[in-house]
Amino acid sequence: MPKIPDTLPLDLTSSIISCEKLFTLFLGIALVFSSYASHLMGGQISATYLSSDSTGSHYVLDLEVYRDMLGIPMSLNQTVEVYLLDTTVFPPTYSLSFSHTIAFDTTTGGAMSSLSSVYGVEIYNFRDTITFPANGNYMIKWSDCCRNAAIINMANPSSESASFLTFISVDSSNPNSTPTFLTPPVAYLPVDSIWQYNPLPFDPDGDSIAWSITVPLGAGSPVPVDVLGYGWLSDTLLYSHPNGIFSIDPITGQITWNPKMVGNFVASFAIQEYRNGVLIGGMSRDMQFIVVPDTMNAMPQISNMQTLPTNNLGYPYIQIIPGQNFQVSLLASDPDINDVVSLAAYGESFGLAVAPSNFNYVSTGNGNEIEGTFAWTPDMSHVRPNPYLVVFRT
Repeated sequence: MPKIPDTLPLDLTSSIISCEKLFTLFLGIALVFSSYASHLMGGQISATYLSSDSTGSHYVLDLEVYRDMLGIPMSLNQTVEVYLLDTTVFPPTYSLSFSHTIAFDTTTGGAMSSLSSVYGVEIYNFRDTITFPANGNYMIKWSDCCRNAAIINMANPSSESASFLTFISVDSSNPNSTPTFLTPPVAYLPVDSIWQYNPLPFDPDGDSIAWSITVPLGAGSPVPVDVLGYGWLSDTLLYSHPNGIFSIDPITGQITWNPKMVGNFVASFAIQEYRNGVLIGGMSRDMQFIVVPDTMNAMPQISNMQTLPTNNLGYPYIQIIPGQNFQVSLLASDPDINDVVSLAAYGESFGLAVAPSNFNYVSTGNGNEIEGTFAWTPDMSHVRPNPYLVVFRT
């Protein structure tokens, strides 16, 4: 599994932002691929540290689950199991510490119209606080049945559960939050076209993180087992064109794929986090990719990314001095003049408590072309050796 370097060769007196052109999304709708779907399409678990006292360490737990709107509705109460790991033996043993029921989060969750109206996908966010009673290594687990029956790269998806895991080292004297992904996990993409997407792996504590592609998990207790008959999307005989094998960039987390066939596919991704060279946590996320025909539709484009400076590895890379107002403008359009184009941006800098970045876009009046503007005036507190990654999606 690749590891992000702890330092980068740059001036440590500057704040940095690395701007990536990452995602070109085919917006055509083909509901035929969802019409016989049954349920689960992806999701993840994350845990964010709050505080510690005599009763234990308190965390905010977020469970995010995606389902097909034409499938079985989800219960608005979900249960997670929390296991304590004994790492003094090999293999480690798991003992159930507690179970916790978390309710649908009406403040941040729900069926998002931007997805449900276009993709036929509902996003369920469940949020609550939990308390780990003692220091130790824990596994948080959520599992439910069943997966979308339309999935091609599993032997029997309609009878397979979906399980999400998060591992975390809890230490009241050395607080730790789990890593997570910052961009949504369900995506449509065109067949026979090189396509890019970034789930944007991120660690809120600034720990070193590494990521990899893994096998999705099914049922099993306490540790779920791999789903049966899983087909890797990197298989060039079945799923990938040789000029666009399904892969993940070890530096940015960007996924590249040129799919061979139409249909529903699932991939799973894992993040591991390291502090001072020691593995202290990790999590998994399932993503469903829906590949649709693309015989008549053109791909939207960001036309001026080549104007951005790059680093020695070829990545778009910009240095900013604290207190300096920085702006970068991106032009997006689509050759299909009747199509509506939009832009979105994701990244750590948008969630900063002090002086966050912002992004908006407006029509240029030239057909369906739009201009998106990323703006940020970083504070001195934002100075660090590692870059801030920003994903732009059209």
